[in-house]
Amino acid sequence: MTDRTKTSRPQKSKWYRKPLKLDGINFNKNHFLVGFQWPYTNCMGTTYLTTMTAEGWTCECMGFTSHGRCKHIKQVHEKMIAE
Repeated sequence: MTDRTKTSRPQKSKWYRKPLKLDGINFNKNHFLVGFQWPYTNCMGTTYLTTMTAEGWTCECMGFTSHGRCKHIKQVHEKMIAE
């Protein structure tokens, strides 16, 4: 019988994108909104989650996973810094 456990680090998905940092918010692990998710539903009824992490913003949409930026992050970020 062979041992099939791997000791190497897990590989990142090819769709992984570094979180996007925008000006106006101090992103760090102590920020009270780290981990919160904001749903955004488009006109077709598809809902995407925009998440604030200690490293910046992430989104589930294909725009973010493909290009590293999206309108969902921009809209949530603008609402956050306006308050």
